[in-house]
Amino acid sequence: MTTYKFIQCDVFTDQVFAGNPLAVFYDEVANQSLDDVTMQKIAREMNLSETVFVLSPTDSAQALRRLRIFTPGNELPMAGHPVVGTWNMLARFGVVAPPPSGTGQVTIQQELKLGILPVEIDFADGQPVKVTMTQGTPNIGEALDEITLCAQALGLNEDEIGGWGLPIVVASTGVPYQLIPVRDKAALSRINVNYQALAEVIRKVNDHAVYVVTRETHSPNAFVNARMFGGESIGIGEDPATGSAAGPCAAALVHFGLAPTQFIIEQGVDMGRPSYINVEIEGGKGNVQKVKVGGTAVSVLRGELEL
Repeated sequence: MTTYKFIQCDVFTDQVFAGNPLAVFYDEVANQSLDDVTMQKIAREMNLSETVFVLSPTDSAQALRRLRIFTPGNELPMAGHPVVGTWNMLARFGVVAPPPSGTGQVTIQQELKLGILPVEIDFADGQPVKVTMTQGTPNIGEALDEITLCAQALGLNEDEIGGWGLPIVVASTGVPYQLIPVRDKAALSRINVNYQALAEVIRKVNDHAVYVVTRETHSPNAFVNARMFGGESIGIGEDPATGSAAGPCAAALVHFGLAPTQFIIEQGVDMGRPSYINVEIEGGKGNVQKVKVGGTAVSVLRGELEL
């Protein structure tokens, strides 16, 4: 029997029982014995939006660690809150050393299924306080004329879709999402998903998910307020904080000239798990070049899985 150690943390928050829960199996030596099928079964057993398995990199000269990220339904090429949460925890365990002064930023390279991507870790007094990941190449599609279908999928009136400049559009920084703007936070809170209609909507994004966004926020520090609803293949209904959606959302907002290049996305409020995702864009209107997503994380519990 082998023991696999894990830690569970809440990501994109500085308080327990908020943000997005994440399980991190952090022992890269023990994890080498896990095959793909077993990793998927463990993720299903953990029943969180994502579970991460930390492994030795394919090439240690290129990356410090390799992360494999699983939802209860499938493996993802890249995801935001798993990366932010995992590196917050690994830095606490000493996998990443703080700068000599104890305060400052350290940049490392990680290996994901998507490829090698940098991670910036900010330290204060020797402890990690923020992790920022660079996501994949931003890709923003053409505006879609699907107001009727999106309204049906979300259980809203057609006049509650749009209203502030962002079109319905598919955007990606590694994982595709259909972005759906809604008029205000009342409409966002009132969503009652029709999953049959939602399945029709997300066929265009490989059965992944939609990210519903409004400019009206609860926190004065946030620029937009969002909710994410997943497709059947990923095994997630609603997610309280989705870094892989926040990145393309920010890219689209800047691409269409609707947002500054740095701001906060608020998510999870209607689930009782408020989350705050920092986004940063390099480039500008019509010329988004790079997307960064970052935030904090807090540890909640530790455990062992025996197989």
